Amino acid sequence: MRLEGIEPGDIVEIDRLGRRFHALVTGSAPGGLAIQPVDRRVTYRSCRAREVIAHWAKRGRPRTTTEPLEPSVFQLELDLTVRPE
Repeated sequence: MRLEGIEPGDIVEIDRLGRRFHALVTGSAPGGLAIQPVDRRVTYRSCRAREVIAHWAKRGRPRTTTEPLEPSVFQLELDLTVRPE
């Protein structure tokens, strides 16, 4: 996987020697990424590009508006009819 779009704060899935784990990216390292594994039992602190299986980018919160939200027509519809069996 290319490491160009991976930034500190992102989460990656790593496959190292058949062991898969998730890690938080802390920066770049020579030949790969500096990582902090989510599971404390994992002792790896860096990985190469070929070991990265998946990537989730950290995004900010969605923008908020001051306008009130309008419910859709079907959102408030509640069917209380009893169906005969």
